Amino acid sequence: MDLPNAAIVLVVLCWFLFGVPMLLNHLRVRRERGREIEPEGAPELRAPKSMLGLLLEGLSLSMIFAGQRKFGGTPALVSAAAVLIALLSVGLASWAIRHLGRQWRLKAVVTHDHELVTTGPYSLVRHPIYLALMGMAIATALALTRWEVALAALVVYIAGTEIRFRAEDGILRRRFGPAFDAYKQRVAAAYIPFLR
Repeated sequence: MDLPNAAIVLVVLCWFLFGVPMLLNHLRVRRERGREIEPEGAPELRAPKSMLGLLLEGLSLSMIFAGQRKFGGTPALVSAAAVLIALLSVGLASWAIRHLGRQWRLKAVVTHDHELVTTGPYSLVRHPIYLALMGMAIATALALTRWEVALAALVVYIAGTEIRFRAEDGILRRRFGPAFDAYKQRVAAAYIPFLR
């Protein structure tokens, strides 16, 4: 198997390595939370608008997978970069999930016992899982997707992520107030180090 085709296989494998820990953590948290009784006067905070962002991110990933170029049509250096970015993204996502633990959710929800996580990757960017997902999207696009489709998908991904992180920051601010403001001042980058 040549490098471009091997890169596609490795990037797809990285998607499994990316998704399985999230799924397992999600199932564990749901099981644990199902046994708990929510205390009176401490309602969950939700940001339903974040689901629009999730929809746009999903659309972006669909575009990336649907906009395939011919297999083996990727230069070797680009293929190697795709695999490296995918592996780094898997590592970042795993690191972030370990630090979030019970706080990780697919939906933007802050519960009564939610903690403001500021350690590990959260000391570098406020939303490292979005950075990791963007890395997986870029890796997949490099290995698999025509450049014009990849560029359009990246724009859609960023639009979705902007909606999601703003919604999440909003409910974190409501729950943690000055502690979140201090964290946001200390870690200014939402999901792209040094930029955004």
